[in-house]
Amino acid sequence: MIRHWTQADIDYVEQSVNREGWGHTRRDVERCWSLEPKGCFIAVLDNKPVGHVFSVCYGKIGWIGLLIVNSEMRGQGIGSTLMTAAIKYVQAVGAKAIELEAVESAVPLYRSLGFVEEFDSLRFVGQLQPRRKYESNNEATFQMREDDLNAIAEFDSEYFGANRLSVLKKLHTDQPHYCFVAGHSRNVSGYIMARKTQDGFWIGPWVCKTSETAQLLFNALTDIIKEEDVELRVGMPVLNKNGRRLMEKLGFKLIGKSIHMIWGKRRGKGDATGIYGIGGPEKG
Repeated sequence: MIRHWTQADIDYVEQSVNREGWGHTRRDVERCWSLEPKGCFIAVLDNKPVGHVFSVCYGKIGWIGLLIVNSEMRGQGIGSTLMTAAIKYVQAVGAKAIELEAVESAVPLYRSLGFVEEFDSLRFVGQLQPRRKYESNNEATFQMREDDLNAIAEFDSEYFGANRLSVLKKLHTDQPHYCFVAGHSRNVSGYIMARKTQDGFWIGPWVCKTSETAQLLFNALTDIIKEEDVELRVGMPVLNKNGRRLMEKLGFKLIGKSIHMIWGKRRGKGDATGIYGIGGPEKG
């Protein structure tokens, strides 16, 4: 049986993602559920949960993530059934294209459902390091405020390809002190958000016009974190060559990748070269 998550399912989903070593906290799981509860599906067999998936719709773009089936139940079509439920949901609420980030072992499943590979999504890990003061073009960075979010969502949509104000609001509400914006007056030139994970921080979404702005925002964020030996993780489209050079400059190491895949045709293509950090594999 496939049904929607309830509050009582949060424990199961949290335990499931922790077994996979994805680093999500309970609050991350709750945020997904509160963002789009009708897009959250659980597979149940003999009254026990055996798998789950999360889906969210950003206008014409749907996103699917958190697909996990209990290890002992894999290979029986449960993942495909969950994916079908998520696909039907985002289509029903308006999605014309659907995107996701796939681990390599799951690519055959997604291909069988009509998804095709677009590009690699790189994974970097680093730590806070001593640095010299860095300035660029007198550009100012500010701690993000709630009334900045509409302008930030408009700026973000040029790169992501759709307006995701809903998820930006929730991330900002949860941890506003880890959110910064760059620019002059209301003219946004970049922004950065971060959230605590089980073993450090995930940086993203992180979207900027230039790598200089990206570094300024990174500096503003890490000035707030200030924790020694804390682990910092970033996911970045391979298409952002300037971003990769910035990661190397900041001492980050490439530790792996996932594959960005798409179903259908996206009208607004966005611009992945300005994405320095994805919000997360589960929600884009």
